[in-house]
Amino acid sequence: MRNLYIILTVMCLLVLGCTEDKGNYEYVSINEVEFDNIDEEYSVLINSTILDIDPVIKMSEGINPDAERFKYEWICVAPNGDKYLLATTRTVSTLVNLPIGTYTLYLKVRDSLTDLLWMTYTSLTVGTIYTRGIMLIGEDEYGYADAQMISIGSDTTIIRNILKNCGLPALKGPIAFIHTGRPYSSSYDVAVKVWVMTASGSYWLDRESMLGTTENHVKKIIYSSAIQKDDLCVVDIAPQVININGLMGNNFYRAMVTSNGLLFTTSMGTNKDNYLDPVNRLNSLSTDFLPAFPFMFYPLKDFYGLVWYDTANNRFLRVTNSSTCSYELVDNPGEPFPWNQGSTGRTLIYGENTYNKDGGKSSGNSFALMKDQLGNYFIYKMYAYGSRPEKIGAYQIDLNKAVGFSTATKYAFSSLRTLLFYVADNKLYAFDYDPGNEKLYTLDVGDGEITMVKFDTQIDPDANALYVATYDNINKGTLVRYSVNRDPNRVTITADKKNTWSGLTKIKNMSWRAVK
Repeated sequence: MRNLYIILTVMCLLVLGCTEDKGNYEYVSINEVEFDNIDEEYSVLINSTILDIDPVIKMSEGINPDAERFKYEWICVAPNGDKYLLATTRTVSTLVNLPIGTYTLYLKVRDSLTDLLWMTYTSLTVGTIYTRGIMLIGEDEYGYADAQMISIGSDTTIIRNILKNCGLPALKGPIAFIHTGRPYSSSYDVAVKVWVMTASGSYWLDRESMLGTTENHVKKIIYSSAIQKDDLCVVDIAPQVININGLMGNNFYRAMVTSNGLLFTTSMGTNKDNYLDPVNRLNSLSTDFLPAFPFMFYPLKDFYGLVWYDTANNRFLRVTNSSTCSYELVDNPGEPFPWNQGSTGRTLIYGENTYNKDGGKSSGNSFALMKDQLGNYFIYKMYAYGSRPEKIGAYQIDLNKAVGFSTATKYAFSSLRTLLFYVADNKLYAFDYDPGNEKLYTLDVGDGEITMVKFDTQIDPDANALYVATYDNINKGTLVRYSVNRDPNRVTITADKKNTWSGLTKIKNMSWRAVK
C-alpha cells in the first residue's frame, strides 16, 4: 500500500503573515489521516471481475469517519489523462467496464467542513483472460508446438490450445511465446506484440483475442532487399519484460536474432517495430553478414545496445541501438578472457542475461558458457552494455566435481549466487563455481522428464525463483516455482505449493505478460 497524504487547501492567513503581528493566535488542530488495507496493485477482467476494496481509514478525529462530513471518490486515471469515476463511497465494489489497460486508481477523501483533501493511490489493470499471467510454449502429445497461459487474476485459469485455435498452421519446434511489454505511450502501441516463435516460423498474435494469421509473419516487418525473408524464424527478442507490471529495460529500441544468424535492431520512435538491413556486419554498406549465435547479451535493466557472438570467427562483437553495423572489441592485457576466442579454441554453447551485480553492475551481468576442443568448459561473466562492454570474470568448471556436466542439456545461472544449475541424465544439479569452494548439489524435483529449468527475471526478480517444468504420462506437464536458499554453504530448493500447476503441455519455455 502507498500512503500519500496530500492536503489541498488555500491558507490565506499564510499569505497575510507579513502583516502586523498583534500577538493574538488561535491554533486549530488538523485531522491526521492514514490509509491501510489497500494493495499496491489490483487486476480485474473487463465486465467479469468485481473490484472490491474495503480500505481502513484512520483519523485522529475518529476511526470511523462521518459519512456526512467526509466525501469519497475513487477515480481511475489512464496514461493519456482520461479519468473515470468508479465510486463515491468509502468502499468500492463494482464490475469494471473500462477500456483495457493499466490505470492509476486514486482514493480521495475530502473534509466538507475544512475543505482539506487526503489522497492515496494504487494500480489497476483491466484486461481479458490473456492480459496477465505466465505464457507457456511446448509440445503436445503429437510433437506439435502448443501454447498455453496460466491466467492470473482474482482466480487462476489455465488457457489451453491457444495455437490450435488461433488460425495459424500447425507449427513444430517451439522456441518462445512472449509479450514485448508495456508501451511508453499510446503512440508506441503498434510496436507491442505477442510473439509465437517456432522452428516452423515466427508470427505475432492479436493481443486481445490471441488470434493470428499467416500475414503476421516476421517477414512483414523487415524491409531489406539484401536477405531472403520468407524462411526467417525469430529465436530471441530484446529487451524483454523486467518486472511484474510489464515494464521493459528500454521502450524505444528493440533487437531480434533469427535462427539463421541474422541480427536486426530498430528504433520504436522512427520505425514502429519495422526493421531494415541486418546489423551483423562490420560495414554499413556490406552484405557480408556474419552468422550470429541465437542469443543476445545485454543488461536486463539497461538495453542500450548489446553484445553478440560471431560463430564464423568465434568472437564477441558489439552493436549500439543507433548503429547500422557492428564493431570489434579490443582485448587488453590482464583481462579475464579475450573477446576474440580464435586463439583459445573455445566456442559459445549457451548464454543467459541475469541480475547479477558483481563489479557494481546493478543493471545485470550476462553469462556465456564456453567449450574448448578438449572438452573443457568455461564460464565468462560480462557486463554486455552495447557501447561499453566490460569483462567481469572467468571460471573453468571442474569436471571432476561437476558430475555429468559434459552431457548436460539445460542450464540456468543464478543472479544471486555463484550457482549454475544444469540437467544431466534427467537429474537436476546445482554447481557452485566459486573458485576454491566448488561444490555440487543434487536436487529432487520428482521423477518426470525435466523439460525446462529457468530463473525468474520477470515476475519477482529480487527473489530470483527457479522454475522447473517436468512431464510424465499421468500428470502431463507440471510447472513448479522453487525458492533457492541464500546460505552460501549449501543449496536447497523449496517448492511453492501455491505456484504449482499440472496438466500442462510439455513445457519448453515460459515468460510473463502483464499488460494488453
